[in-house]
Amino acid sequence: MDVVVPDQVVGDKRVITLGGTTLELLYLGRNHSNSTLVMRLPKEKIIFTVDWIPVQGVQFRGMADTYIPDIEDGLKKVIAMDWETLIPGHPGPGGKQTGTKDNARDELAYLQDLSAAVKQEVAQGKSYDEAIKDISLPKYSSWPNYKNFLPMNIERYYDYWNRGI
Repeated sequence: MDVVVPDQVVGDKRVITLGGTTLELLYLGRNHSNSTLVMRLPKEKIIFTVDWIPVQGVQFRGMADTYIPDIEDGLKKVIAMDWETLIPGHPGPGGKQTGTKDNARDELAYLQDLSAAVKQEVAQGKSYDEAIKDISLPKYSSWPNYKNFLPMNIERYYDYWNRGI
């Protein structure tokens, strides 16, 4: 199998029109990575982006390549855009293939709630283990992988609030 090497670069925005369909490739800044794009079909009011806006889901494991707080800024930009349907790249609960702007709002709220809770623990001089033991976000407890990934999400935000990374 041949690997095609990219030969074009997307700055902040690239528009492709083919067969009467317009697709926008948007770089909204660092979020899940420093190169994640949002693809938007403006007429159809659809966006597609992978890994950072799950449908009712906590962030994956320890958010190893996620930029904090940039991911929250990116979510605000996505929410401000004109769209109705999200294709998230990974299915949500029950195999749900699409989401809505409310899912993006919920993800932003989750990250903000998580950030505030961890910031408070760090300010009180708590350890990783104490923060993990103390923090529960029951509003999100029905989300898939809440029990498995919340402790790792807490550790990622702990590193940000404790060491700035």
